[in-house]
Amino acid sequence: MHHDKAGNAHSPVNPARQDAAAGDAARPNVRRELPVAPLWFEVTEVADGVFRITEPYVNAYVRSNAWLIRGSETHLLVDSGLGVGRLPDELAGHLDRPVIAVATHGHFDHFGGLAGFAERAAHRDDGEVIEGASDYITLAAGSYPAALLDEFEAAGLTVPDLLIDALPHEGFDLTSFRTPPADITRWLADGDVLDLGDRSFEVLHAPGHSPGSICLREAGSGTLVSGDVIVDGEPLLDQLPRSSPADFAASLRRLRELPFETVLAGHGPVFGRSRAHEIIADYLTSRGR
Repeated sequence: MHHDKAGNAHSPVNPARQDAAAGDAARPNVRRELPVAPLWFEVTEVADGVFRITEPYVNAYVRSNAWLIRGSETHLLVDSGLGVGRLPDELAGHLDRPVIAVATHGHFDHFGGLAGFAERAAHRDDGEVIEGASDYITLAAGSYPAALLDEFEAAGLTVPDLLIDALPHEGFDLTSFRTPPADITRWLADGDVLDLGDRSFEVLHAPGHSPGSICLREAGSGTLVSGDVIVDGEPLLDQLPRSSPADFAASLRRLRELPFETVLAGHGPVFGRSRAHEIIADYLTSRGR
């Protein structure tokens, strides 16, 4: 995951994100009757056939982007949120063809909904974490993983009573939720190609944030789906339990040399090549690499 990752108790915190999370945490920390959300996910078309998917009812500190890219023969879903809402159901109007669901890495805010899809892909180096859901989250105080509590404390935030402010559907038991595991049906390796028919994406193994982090690049459109390897407005996290600053630097140097025009990141806004180069340069300078 990234900055909101449980287990990252001592990473720098993005001020904008901290403010948003503080606003969430400032709500009364009491159990209350939560409304049922009319729709759990917010789906926004950002380019022709490319949709950003977010979870607006999730605390800002554990919220991420997922991406749906429609192809003529197959659709590509990159990441899947926390696994709280019924993503296949809410995307049904877009899913008129087979879907390959990809996890960019093994952090709970990126693979939580993966089990809802028949074809599930990831890199082997994060496979054990995803298949065992050993990186996980719960939704109610009293059951949070210790690492998540540490992170709220490190960020100077009050621990919220709940990490959601609505229910995804009637009968949802938020007290028993835990990130679901997902068996991987297709292992991805560097250089593999995901063929959607009229579009295709090359798999780039980009370890550092996690051992199995990947990016997906479409040469024709100049699109880079970056997961948490490059994000804008937030630190690139390389101090998580399975992170490697040396690998992260090597991955960023590789990406810097590749042609792309648009970055669809795992958090934050869409941005372009020049901004990506600035982010990479800032990271490499800060790490003396």
